[in-house]
Amino acid sequence: MKHKIIKLWSLLQADRKKRTICTAVLSGILIFTLAVGMLAKAGGGETVTYRETGVEKGNLTVGITQDGSVNIGTTTQTFDLDLSELVRTETGQGSGNSMGGMSGGQGGSMGGMDMFSQIFGLAAGENNQSSSSQSTVEVSEVLVSVGQQVQKGDVLYLLTEESVLEIRERLESDVDKAYADLEAVYAEQKQARLSAEYNHDTSVAYGSFAQTEYNAAIKELENTVTNKEDSLKVAKEELQLYKERLAQTKEEYIAAADMLARCQWSVANVDKGNDIYLYVEYESMRTKAESTESSLASEIEQLEKSIEQSESQVAMQEQELAEAERALALGKLTAGQNYDLRMLAYRTAEETYDIAVSYLEGNAAEQEEAYADAQERYEEFETNITDNAICAQYDGVITDIPLGVGDTVSKDTEVVTLYDLDEVTITVSIGEDDMTDIYEGSQANVVFTAYPNEIFTALVTEIGDASTDSSGNVTYSVTATLQGDVNGLYQDMTGEITFVTKESQEVLYVSNRAITRSNGKSWVKVRSSNGHIETKEVTTGFSDGVNVEIIEGLSEGDIVLIESKVNNG
Repeated sequence: MKHKIIKLWSLLQADRKKRTICTAVLSGILIFTLAVGMLAKAGGGETVTYRETGVEKGNLTVGITQDGSVNIGTTTQTFDLDLSELVRTETGQGSGNSMGGMSGGQGGSMGGMDMFSQIFGLAAGENNQSSSSQSTVEVSEVLVSVGQQVQKGDVLYLLTEESVLEIRERLESDVDKAYADLEAVYAEQKQARLSAEYNHDTSVAYGSFAQTEYNAAIKELENTVTNKEDSLKVAKEELQLYKERLAQTKEEYIAAADMLARCQWSVANVDKGNDIYLYVEYESMRTKAESTESSLASEIEQLEKSIEQSESQVAMQEQELAEAERALALGKLTAGQNYDLRMLAYRTAEETYDIAVSYLEGNAAEQEEAYADAQERYEEFETNITDNAICAQYDGVITDIPLGVGDTVSKDTEVVTLYDLDEVTITVSIGEDDMTDIYEGSQANVVFTAYPNEIFTALVTEIGDASTDSSGNVTYSVTATLQGDVNGLYQDMTGEITFVTKESQEVLYVSNRAITRSNGKSWVKVRSSNGHIETKEVTTGFSDGVNVEIIEGLSEGDIVLIESKVNNG
């Protein structure tokens, strides 16, 4: 790495004005010798002579300079035209289905409130679909070679007429079909508008008796609940009667059983031989008591069955009542929703009609867009395949030609690779001590061996990771990308790159050799109007080592003198 004070001469050409932010701009320094063969001899045989130099305005720059070489990136041109997307086969047309959506369901129970689903159902009727066709074109002739300079628009390849013609005919067919579909949509507009009007009128009609419909639906459900409540009440009353009768019968049964027991005791304890009459009386009473007990037992069994059946009836009536109450609650909700929808359709009938008409117009606009798209795809093909040829999209020098005669071309096929003049870089190694003022985005100036009188500007675009050489020195790989016009630069062209570390822009300056300093002050020599040499105090500033900034004391274009002493020997 070497540190160099940059001395840039006034050799910037007019067409390089973009590069004025350069190191130590010294353009236009007028240094010429006047051959002033005058002045007294200094002791020791010296002759003093003067040369004139002008006060200039420009940039003074210092920086870090390193040798480097050009690396030019490459760009690959691909075939961007998606032929399979351009050539599409439609599998359905939505306009015919959409019209049915406008009129369907008008006689249904929902009536006018179904208008929303009918209108927005139009979109569901649109079932246009397309299937892609893998399409390619074939190369018939290659018209360029590696190393050739091409400009945008130059023909790279010719294509076979057959492969191009096939796609062109299919695109023309797409245009014709899209136009026919557009005409069909226009033809359906009148019928669709009538359907929209019908739905508008239906919505108004249903909305006018929505309250009556709501009341009737609720009344019917309420009557069902009332009937179920009455039936449940009767079932519960019947069950209660059965239970009361069962309790009474059980009491009677107990009494009959007690009577039977007493009669059986009396029969068992009477002396039949001595008192036959009493025995017969007791036996008759026992028989009656036994018959009564048996009859009551049967009646209890029957009442228990009746109670069981009655309880089932009550449970069923309770369930039916609960179902009727749920139906009433749901019915109120449903009827309310129906009422709200009918009233909404009623209140928005005009707006809904406008939406329907707007949709119809939008449907036609979509088909118009489809027709325009078919035309655009045809025109895009004609633009990209100019006279059955593929043309260059960039200026540059060709580095690779991947296609040959007979090869097919489709989307993303690589067509040609060229040097990319937007990616002209120089990469050098910089010691870590010099990295303080170098960062991504910092400026650099480049002078190439092939163009010693031109200064190119560059920006630091990448700083690599640190690395250590065998001597333990730490360096960084720094890449700068050249800016502006880089035509004329070629791969591996060598030159010097200077990374600007300090710069004063648009300042007045003169050669350091014209400045004399003493006692903390700076002086220059000038020629007075009568030809005498005079000294003039100036205020100096930044210096790049060759020139020094003049802050005060001189103006642009002033002439100062550089003193030289020649030994006369």
